[in-house]
Amino acid sequence: MVKAKLGVFDFLNAKPLIYAIEKDKIQHNFELVYDIPSQIAVKLLNKEINAGLVPSIHYAKYSVKYRIVPGICIASHGAVNSIRLYFRRDLTDIKTVAVDISSMTSVILARIILSEKYGVNPKFMAMRPNLVEMLSQADAALLIGDHALFEGSGYESYIDLGDEWDDLTGLPFVYALWVGRRESLSEKDIIALAEAKKYGIQNIDVISNEASERYRIDFEFCKTYLTRNLHYDLGEAEINGMKEFFTYAFYYGVIEFIPEIKFYEFEERTLKK
Repeated sequence: MVKAKLGVFDFLNAKPLIYAIEKDKIQHNFELVYDIPSQIAVKLLNKEINAGLVPSIHYAKYSVKYRIVPGICIASHGAVNSIRLYFRRDLTDIKTVAVDISSMTSVILARIILSEKYGVNPKFMAMRPNLVEMLSQADAALLIGDHALFEGSGYESYIDLGDEWDDLTGLPFVYALWVGRRESLSEKDIIALAEAKKYGIQNIDVISNEASERYRIDFEFCKTYLTRNLHYDLGEAEINGMKEFFTYAFYYGVIEFIPEIKFYEFEERTLKK
């Protein structure tokens, strides 16, 4: 049986969703394809993969092609600790922002936060995620995922974009979703993704312990990040947060229309199992 290619990224924040698949802890028919989030979106658009864990803004841009796997996302409600905008001058004076080349949704989020809360509309420039180099060429630097979470320079002038979004809207922010074309995932695939999430949540201690050894950081730091900074349920509040983000993205000209949130059609039967 031909395996479905599933685009994933190797950040700690994704581990609760993909660990069971990586370790073959559940029955599945997936081949994992690793890349940075922005490139997973490109691969999905080009039909190089069947589905992927893609930035929410990518769904918004191409929603007519896609369906969302129900009940699963990577989200925060408040400080996320891994989407940080570092700055070396007053936020109201920022003219240039260096952005992590792997980011996509976070760049739009930064643009919204800087405009809505700080009244600035800086120029964004893509760079490799090295904070010292980024800040040597720009007034501010956006780091995401593990690059922000494990940033080791000790630079303390930053804002947490999850926290800023919560302050602006009072809603959760959805960073990534399982997305594919309508025909690209079977009902068994959807069930497998739900089972993978369930296994991951139930084994956060195992995932945190392995991450602690891999990154040589404290176990409790990893566990707190995966259980308090992040959550993985795509519910009504998260959907409302997505809709609010898409409304802002439309207002700022990032997307041409506010998309409908469309799920795989057999979602109800799948979720009841």
